[in-house]
Amino acid sequence: MLLKFARRVLAPLAAFALLLFATYYRADLALAEMTGLSPRVTLIIFAVIGWLVGAMSAIRLLDALVWSRMGRNGRKRPPRLLIQLTGLAIYIVVAVSIATNAFGFSLTGIIATSSVIGLVVGFAVKSLISDTFSGIALNLDRGFAVGEFVQIMSRGIPGRLIGRVTEINWRSTHIQTPENSVLMVPNTLMSESIIVNLSRPDIASEFEQIIVLDFRVPSDRAVRVLTAAIQAAALDNPAIFDVKARISETSVLGVHYKLKYMLDPARFAPGKAKHLIFGHVLRHLTKAGLALAHPKQDVWNIEGAPAHMLTGGEAHRRNLLQQVDLFADLAPADIDMLTARMKERIFRPGTAVIRAGEPGESMFVVSEGLVSVRIKAAEDEVDVARLGPGDFFGEMSLLTGEARSATIVALTDAVICEIGKDDVAELLDHSPDAAATLSAAAAERRVVSSAAMARSPEAAEAEKASMAEAILAKMGSFFGRLRRPASV
Repeated sequence: MLLKFARRVLAPLAAFALLLFATYYRADLALAEMTGLSPRVTLIIFAVIGWLVGAMSAIRLLDALVWSRMGRNGRKRPPRLLIQLTGLAIYIVVAVSIATNAFGFSLTGIIATSSVIGLVVGFAVKSLISDTFSGIALNLDRGFAVGEFVQIMSRGIPGRLIGRVTEINWRSTHIQTPENSVLMVPNTLMSESIIVNLSRPDIASEFEQIIVLDFRVPSDRAVRVLTAAIQAAALDNPAIFDVKARISETSVLGVHYKLKYMLDPARFAPGKAKHLIFGHVLRHLTKAGLALAHPKQDVWNIEGAPAHMLTGGEAHRRNLLQQVDLFADLAPADIDMLTARMKERIFRPGTAVIRAGEPGESMFVVSEGLVSVRIKAAEDEVDVARLGPGDFFGEMSLLTGEARSATIVALTDAVICEIGKDDVAELLDHSPDAAATLSAAAAERRVVSSAAMARSPEAAEAEKASMAEAILAKMGSFFGRLRRPASV
């Protein structure tokens, strides 16, 4: 530290003192005799060098004794632009002193001439001057700093600009946008804009998105579906957290639901977060049979969901079953029979739907919400997957009576449809061939999720056939009165 101070401050001070000493003892006369120059020229040379070295010494001394000390002990360091302007002012004073003392110019004439020149130049570069002083104001105000994320709202900027501040110089403020481009905003425009600092007081800020649904959708169902969707997005990326869905307002279009979430822009760009959240929202709405609201006075060419689908009725449950791989090949009459018998249950967040190791005789299809799949690892349970609308679990317990292989816990308010052993027993009494269909679909699901897919197609098909036979045999033992269909 001491060596650095000596090199930066003491060295120019020593040079300045040496020049004063040489001038005092008329070293300029000795230089004139050696070079053949006139004594006046050598004196001017000594004076110019002396003034410049003195200016450099003053600037460095000011930096060591004032600017550096202001940045210590947790105090804010002065703006770089202010330091540069102070140095420029010192050099201007030195230039005027050289002109008057060394070259004999009149100080009054210099002031008069510089005033005229200043007016002409001021009119020519008034925007530059305005940007410079605006930059000084921005640096002194310190509403934002380099490295922080800001949102700029101004009439001169279309929309709302969000980005990270990378530089604040004389002319402009540089903003790095989420698209990884640099936007240079004039300081005048920055000083006149509304600036939202997303990095203060914490690095994470609250964002919100609006979803509009039809009036016919019950508000509790809409909030449940949207909460599950935004929580699924938060689980996909930890930069999104503290999520919630609320009713915001109503309009002629429908009910406005506000999705609010905290986001760290430095870890995940706001545009990417919006893309992720809307992707989950559209998926959950589609699975729930819902759609975004549309203007009622416009012609809507896309066939929308009927009213009973919007409120979640038997038609919605039928549509849900038709999307389940296990029942995809069943006849429509068999789907209708299961739809009429299946039960709809509601689980609160943190409630266990099933627990690993417990006996079971039913399967479940997620209608709305989000659930967590957890398995035993050492002494704790580990979250290995998340299931949303349209996903199902527990099919082996339903078909063969096997114990539950995992624990399923509701992460949000969840509506889950349950199909029990008695429901399938009546289906098999009515359609014996459904046993082969169900066993084949269950075998397909197991093989696809296992390492068997890494084998040849012939080996995978053989394993599926063998597994389907084994499941069908277990179904015979489980249901007792199962008749072996001719199709097998």
